[in-house]
Amino acid sequence: MNSQEEIYRFWEEKEYFKADPSNSKKPYSILMPPPNLTGELHLGHAMQHSILDALARFKRMQGYDVLLLPGVDHAGIQFEGTFNKLLAKEGLSKYKLGREEWLKRAWEFRDEVYKSFHNVWTVMGISADWDREVFALDEKIQKAVLEEFKIFWEQDLLYKGAYIVQWCPKCGTAIEDVEMEYQERKEKLYFVKYNLVDSDEYITIATARPETIFADVAIAIYPNHPKYSKFTGKKVVNPFTKKEIPVIEDKKVKTDFGTGALKITPGHDLLDYEIGRDNGLEIMHAVGKDGKMTDLAGDLSGLKAQEARVKSEEKLKELSALEKIEDYSHSVPVCERCKTTVEPLISEEWYVKMKPLAEKALKNISKVNFIPSNYLDIISKWLNEIHDWSISRTLWWGHRIPVWYCETCNPSHEVGKDKDMLISFEKPKEKCKNCQGSNWVQDEQVLDTWFSSGMWPFATLGWPGKTKELERYSPWNFEISAPEIRYLWIARMIMLSLWFTDKIPFENMFFHGMLRDLQGRKFSKSLGNGIDPNELRNEWGTDSLRMSLYTYSAPGRDGKTSKQVMGERCKNFRNFGTKLKNIYRFIVELKPEGAKSNLEISHEDDQEINKKLNETIKEVTKNLENFNFHLATENVYNFVWHEFADSYIEKTKKRRADAQPVLEHILTETLKLLHPFMPFTTEEIYQKMPQHKESIMIETWPH
Repeated sequence: MNSQEEIYRFWEEKEYFKADPSNSKKPYSILMPPPNLTGELHLGHAMQHSILDALARFKRMQGYDVLLLPGVDHAGIQFEGTFNKLLAKEGLSKYKLGREEWLKRAWEFRDEVYKSFHNVWTVMGISADWDREVFALDEKIQKAVLEEFKIFWEQDLLYKGAYIVQWCPKCGTAIEDVEMEYQERKEKLYFVKYNLVDSDEYITIATARPETIFADVAIAIYPNHPKYSKFTGKKVVNPFTKKEIPVIEDKKVKTDFGTGALKITPGHDLLDYEIGRDNGLEIMHAVGKDGKMTDLAGDLSGLKAQEARVKSEEKLKELSALEKIEDYSHSVPVCERCKTTVEPLISEEWYVKMKPLAEKALKNISKVNFIPSNYLDIISKWLNEIHDWSISRTLWWGHRIPVWYCETCNPSHEVGKDKDMLISFEKPKEKCKNCQGSNWVQDEQVLDTWFSSGMWPFATLGWPGKTKELERYSPWNFEISAPEIRYLWIARMIMLSLWFTDKIPFENMFFHGMLRDLQGRKFSKSLGNGIDPNELRNEWGTDSLRMSLYTYSAPGRDGKTSKQVMGERCKNFRNFGTKLKNIYRFIVELKPEGAKSNLEISHEDDQEINKKLNETIKEVTKNLENFNFHLATENVYNFVWHEFADSYIEKTKKRRADAQPVLEHILTETLKLLHPFMPFTTEEIYQKMPQHKESIMIETWPH
């Protein structure tokens, strides 16, 4: 077995990756973060998988029954966006096809992607129990999602209503605050005059979004404003609509922005929404869900918001309502997926009340060992400040909201325990209790992706059933994640696991650092700074790439790299692999005639190398137990290259036959130490050793 493919096939055929819930061994469970269905393998994934696999192989050799559970997320927004782009090339759209036909074709596309998916995610040698692989839309997950929804409903934690949300016009759905990124932009700050009714006096406000003036319903000033307090209770004229709108005082108005007076547009700003709610103000939209101006904007309707901003500036100048313009630098929220500017607007969505879940999580969060430890405070702070969770998405790909309305009795689709509605994924067979009809229609929206992936730790093990897997492997011993989804996923898993199972989801939560380019930027297609791990793997070998990635795996520490830097590191570790093979050739293939066969460690050189080996075993074991993969690889690398090869082997050349058993012993133990990190190289050499088991995977960890 010389090729990676042959070795991996051998491991799979021997079923070394399989967990056994009926096993008498002590369990050790590792949960693989489910990659997105349409995601490509990038350097961060490769490092993450290398860490997971090293831990799994180490624990198996320690005698544990290891479950490394793989899974794939349906990635609602991302998958739908990718699929719709493919349809557009055919001149089709979801609305032309209709929901039923669109879903049929979406599943066909999913199956095509899935065919190559296994190979894409196993190339790093990951020893996952592939027979247990879970897809986020599988029936077992659907059962869990329905149970989750029902319980929330019964506990009065679910509600539906029209509230301000963060809306992505391109993705066409609401998104969470933590699904946004912020771009620093240099824009204009417009100082606009609002004339008092029947007066020459006016109030000046500052805004970066003059195109939303069409939806202004009030002017708010902070209390005791030195210039404008005298106007409180009076009215000003909206320069675009000519409507008379009130001047109000509100302590939420910041004293250090603009003039201390705000145009209040409740439909387009969270602060404005809160001020409008507290003062009973009307809500209107100047910008629609498609990112274009609504009919409210008159002759600007149909324009994109950015185009309307330019036209609005011209209109204000024509009306002599523009006092001045200043340069303005501020953070603008964009959708993390498509980078489109996010539009705050009012939308009817489903929500979960989060305060009770957060409170329970906060009481138990210290039971989780966060690596690095500062993430305990980071996540706790977010939980303390949490707001209700918008769980509905205007998509077709995902778990459709399991609510059916009687179209006859409840055409407005109102929710409530006294309303004509039922909870089910299947069309209800029972008749409406009010009209005795069967005119049921299902809610059009789907659930937020995180609604199902937040339950990943227990839904994948069979919850709500009481399965032997759930009993044996929960809570998970180890979970890993990039820091960027600490709120979206990690915090949600903690809250949902505790709420539904009364258990923490995992005992150890490892946050690896982000790999960035040499300028400290994230890798992205748009910047063209990405590094394809498959290119590195093909050029230098999987084990060389794995070893290179462990050097960046210090918990929570970002690393800067480039294709050239990665290539240099990979080359170094390829040379290290070559060194190992040369050591093997020297010891085994060039074994001298008449060499001793019994292992005796009596010579002082033998005693010294054995002592250093034992010290290395202790250090590597300690560092693996503490999840310091970067230090563990450094320990064994230094031992092999400097202590074993450069020193001991050179010394034994004068007493070659006598040292043969010790040489073989040190090499075998070294291969075991290296196996979690370099699985293919170590298996290849191990199989050629004079004495060996069926595979190095079933060897016992050195101690």
